[in-house]
Amino acid sequence: MTKTLPEAAAAVARSHAYRADIDGLRALAVLAVVIFHAFPAALPGGFAGVDVFFVISGYLITGILLADMRAEQFSLAQFYARRIRRIFPALVTVLLATWTMGWFCLTGDEYRELGKHVLAGAGFVSNWAFWTEAGYFDQTASAKPLLHLWSLGVEEQFYIVWPVLMYVAVRLRRVALVCAVTGLLSFVSAIWLVRYHPSAAFYWPTSRMWELAAGAGLAITASGRRVVQNDNAHSASSIGLLLCAISFIVLNSRLPFPGWFAVPPVLGAVALIAAGPKGVANRLLLGNPVAVWFGKISYALYLWHWPLLSLCFVLAGGELPVGVRIGIIAVSIVLAWLTTVLIERPIRLGAPARWKLITPCILMLGVAYLGGMTYQRHGLGFRKGYSPDADVTTATLGAGHEFVDLTCGVPSADRHLFQFCATDKRATSHFAVWGDSKADALYWGLVRKSTPGMSWTLVARASCPPMAGVHEIKANAADDGEECPEANKAALRMLLGNPALTAIVLVAASRDIVGPQFAYDGSSQATISAAGDGLDNAVAVLLHAGKRVVLVLDNPELRDPRQCMDRRPLAWPFVRHLLGVSDINATQRCAISYRSYLDGTSAYRSIVDQIKAHHPDLTLYDPTSVLCDSQRNVCPMTMNGKYLYSYGDHMSDYANGLVAGQFLALLRRGP
Repeated sequence: MTKTLPEAAAAVARSHAYRADIDGLRALAVLAVVIFHAFPAALPGGFAGVDVFFVISGYLITGILLADMRAEQFSLAQFYARRIRRIFPALVTVLLATWTMGWFCLTGDEYRELGKHVLAGAGFVSNWAFWTEAGYFDQTASAKPLLHLWSLGVEEQFYIVWPVLMYVAVRLRRVALVCAVTGLLSFVSAIWLVRYHPSAAFYWPTSRMWELAAGAGLAITASGRRVVQNDNAHSASSIGLLLCAISFIVLNSRLPFPGWFAVPPVLGAVALIAAGPKGVANRLLLGNPVAVWFGKISYALYLWHWPLLSLCFVLAGGELPVGVRIGIIAVSIVLAWLTTVLIERPIRLGAPARWKLITPCILMLGVAYLGGMTYQRHGLGFRKGYSPDADVTTATLGAGHEFVDLTCGVPSADRHLFQFCATDKRATSHFAVWGDSKADALYWGLVRKSTPGMSWTLVARASCPPMAGVHEIKANAADDGEECPEANKAALRMLLGNPALTAIVLVAASRDIVGPQFAYDGSSQATISAAGDGLDNAVAVLLHAGKRVVLVLDNPELRDPRQCMDRRPLAWPFVRHLLGVSDINATQRCAISYRSYLDGTSAYRSIVDQIKAHHPDLTLYDPTSVLCDSQRNVCPMTMNGKYLYSYGDHMSDYANGLVAGQFLALLRRGP
């Protein structure tokens, strides 16, 4: 039945009524996320605090929307104006501060990426930007200062769709049905995506909307009143807190998330909100003045804490000391309070004024321009974010693209199987490199250093060693366990079917051979010898076809070079002291001993030796004679002031040029 205007007005008032315990719930959520980011081992499931935020947002926004619509006071323009005043001020501040801090401590490539992420954050599409990059729990995620803005993107995309959907649902008097169907479809998509496309499940709004719909459903059911009666409020409150606490403690980054594992924190948040302010946990814990205070600064705290942790991680070149992380959290809290009091509240609260809307929008456009310009101009290479102890411009890979076509002889139907596919267009290829991303790292040196007429083809897929007759057993069904064997079969067909290719160079990271579990084709049982036999089979097939085969041993595994650069702020002793960075040159800190390299690769080298014993005609090449100094027992990060490695432990263009010079001389000498 349609409400009268007085009843509708009362509903509006109830929907806007302040609940201190919900601010306390915000505090619980944000502190869980902050602790997880700073001390992941202490609270391994703290990332689920974001899911609690989603439930809160769905509940509050839906309650306001429905009350306004039923009172015939709803305005889409006013709704978005309120969102701008709420979201933009603090976000502009943090985006601008992060861009400024990055100016002083990031390399050109890193700053270029930051520019892209600033632009994505200003456009509320960070979730889509990061979906195409590293996963949220990947190691490289720590070096992305704006990674946390993915959740803001999900929320704002929800707010684009939800008001319109609710408006139609109210008109049709099918609000509960629309919310239930939306939530169910979203949950089903989350279950499917988390199995087959886990990164998409984490970042896409379609797999997160059910969490916001859970809060929305609570607001719809409540109709402006408490859902739980007083005699059940204590139970709901206690159960909700227990579910949240268990989620924060028990969940971890190895579990498929979201999906079924996201249900406990979502149900916990729903129960706590439904219990009302008189529930025992709500009243004693969430309604506590300290919790409420943290709740009021929760948005700004969420924005500030991760850029500070991430940039300090980048500066220190690795994990930060415990005391440093505690200090960063303390600084984040202070900055969050100042941002809330001095920037957010004056614009968000008080009488509406045109400047409160126009100014944040103009500033956000300005920040978006800064980000886009930084990305477009390749990280503003004229600025220096590092100390000039080594030429960081050499930590690059891929020089020589102007000599190749991005084709490699495989049929178009198989082209999607290979991230790395290239052929030197200057002459017919007689040589091919087959393997994983390490093959790509070597290839560009061969292209640049080969003599005229010595042309090369590359066919490679990341994390897929060149094998035949075996497949990797994946722990997660979502991994593309079947595409590596398909890629290897397609590569072999191309190599065997092209008589012009007389020499095949096999390259693979040792970690892609030793460590993963392999099984023989036709079996699902992992076998210890399968990895070596798979590589042996590939060599045998190629030799039998009359090809010359060269197996290149893996290069030493050093740290990512981005963690081995003395950034400009580290020139100040007090910064080094605060971050716990030693006074030893960063490139020296990142070097490893030659002996430790041999010891760490003994199992891998044993496999290679066995393959060589089976195939005397196989040629082996070990690049460590170039990359390491066995006499001095060191495998350095730099040589002659230039970086030997690019991303991860992949050779840089400087290193692959050195290696190619020696390797090509070996190749010319013949078997």
